[in-house]
Amino acid sequence: MTWLGTGLLTSTGEKWFHRRKMLTPTFHFRILNDFLEVFNEQADILVQKLDEHADGKVLNIFPEITLCVLDIICETAMGKKINAQGDGNSEYVKAVIRYASIRPKNIV
Repeated sequence: MTWLGTGLLTSTGEKWFHRRKMLTPTFHFRILNDFLEVFNEQADILVQKLDEHADGKVLNIFPEITLCVLDIICETAMGKKINAQGDGNSEYVKAVIRYASIRPKNIV
């Protein structure tokens, strides 16, 4: 997937290590406080979606969690709402999921 270039998700080894090291300060707890509104909004959507399945049957929540995390990352890191939880079949969501299945060793 050349559209992702060689960023943190696609690089490996030494290149990945240096890029990850540059991003570490971004995740300091004081900075994360600024994103609480987004976290809570997306978590509320996730809870509503999971509540629809609260029938006592076993449910694989991985796809729902994945879409929630994608919504959170896109809005907090890129400032873009993508509504992955509302439209899990969008071209962007499908491309990210397809990429993740091709290169799972780089997804951290």
